[in-house]
Amino acid sequence: MTDAPGESPRFSTRDLVVPTLFFLGALLLAAAFAMGPIVGSGLKKLPLTIDRTWVADGSDGTLVLDRCSLERPTAQVLEADVQQRQRSVAVRPADSNVVTVQAGTALGVDTYVLGGKSVDAKDVCAEPTLVATIDRVTLGRQSASPTGQSSIQYDDKRAAVDVPNRTGRTYVLPYGWAAPGDYFDVPTRTTVPLHDLGGMSIDGRDVRRLQAQVPETDLGSAGTDPRGVIRRPASWFGQFPGVAPNTELTAVLHYQSTRDLYVDERTGVVIDQRVDITESYRFTADEVAKYPALRDFALTNLRTVLTGDRQSRIDGANEARDRARPVLLATRVLPVASGTLGVLLLLCGLVLVVRSSRKSAHRTAP
Repeated sequence: MTDAPGESPRFSTRDLVVPTLFFLGALLLAAAFAMGPIVGSGLKKLPLTIDRTWVADGSDGTLVLDRCSLERPTAQVLEADVQQRQRSVAVRPADSNVVTVQAGTALGVDTYVLGGKSVDAKDVCAEPTLVATIDRVTLGRQSASPTGQSSIQYDDKRAAVDVPNRTGRTYVLPYGWAAPGDYFDVPTRTTVPLHDLGGMSIDGRDVRRLQAQVPETDLGSAGTDPRGVIRRPASWFGQFPGVAPNTELTAVLHYQSTRDLYVDERTGVVIDQRVDITESYRFTADEVAKYPALRDFALTNLRTVLTGDRQSRIDGANEARDRARPVLLATRVLPVASGTLGVLLLLCGLVLVVRSSRKSAHRTAP
């Protein structure tokens, strides 16, 4: 309808449709391109809500030194069922750049084998815990690497030991990791390389098997582990040619392990672990120099292979899924949906412009 002379042109809601379609389409396309680099990258970091429990059972044939035999005439090494529990939680300091992980780990005996029968650990020795540590380390949320603040407590009667120059990862790898890097071993406070042994699947997640080999380490010389040094008469260890039974001898604890980490390829979450541990007491170099018969002696303190239980693997896989889901939404699902809708809106606006142009041309034709 033609406007009457002297009247202002009248607009309908149709006049606003095309600009709105173009505006919303362009906005959705811009959001699709920006969502991945901006939102997605911000999600690819360690969360501030870390709370994970890992339970591992010892292998058949596990051997343990009965700690109560330290007060008896002779050492006693028994077959035992052991279990290790580790809980990792996020604590302060924590912000947009860093998060502190505190991991409490305890290895204890459930039952001993005496005379071919399983006996409750408390009926053999009142202290079933073999070793317990509290590891505290501040990590960069994007790199998952230590920032310099770290301490480890090996005994509840002693203060924590500072580890100022800590390197290597222990509990998690960064999101989208490519190279394994190094592993930090808490018992020995040493850093060793992680070797990639290939891929596999655990509970529907693609993982890489990374292995850290910790060489034999003298824990006694470090002076931090309360189990590190034993001083007892020679008769407590055994019988040695040329060594009087009442001769006081000193033995130090030697530790070595092979640890396999099964790490989610996308998120860096450690879904499961397998740890082969060998600990034995050996006489010091001074004792061996004085009494050559002591050279090849080794007293087993612990020999076991720890493997995560089924529930721990399920929890690890679920954690990896929870970390991957928001990143997948921000980098793939939402950008594709937003981009598709933006293109559709732009096409609708273009179609309306073409139709309007054709109608105008038809009305002005003679």
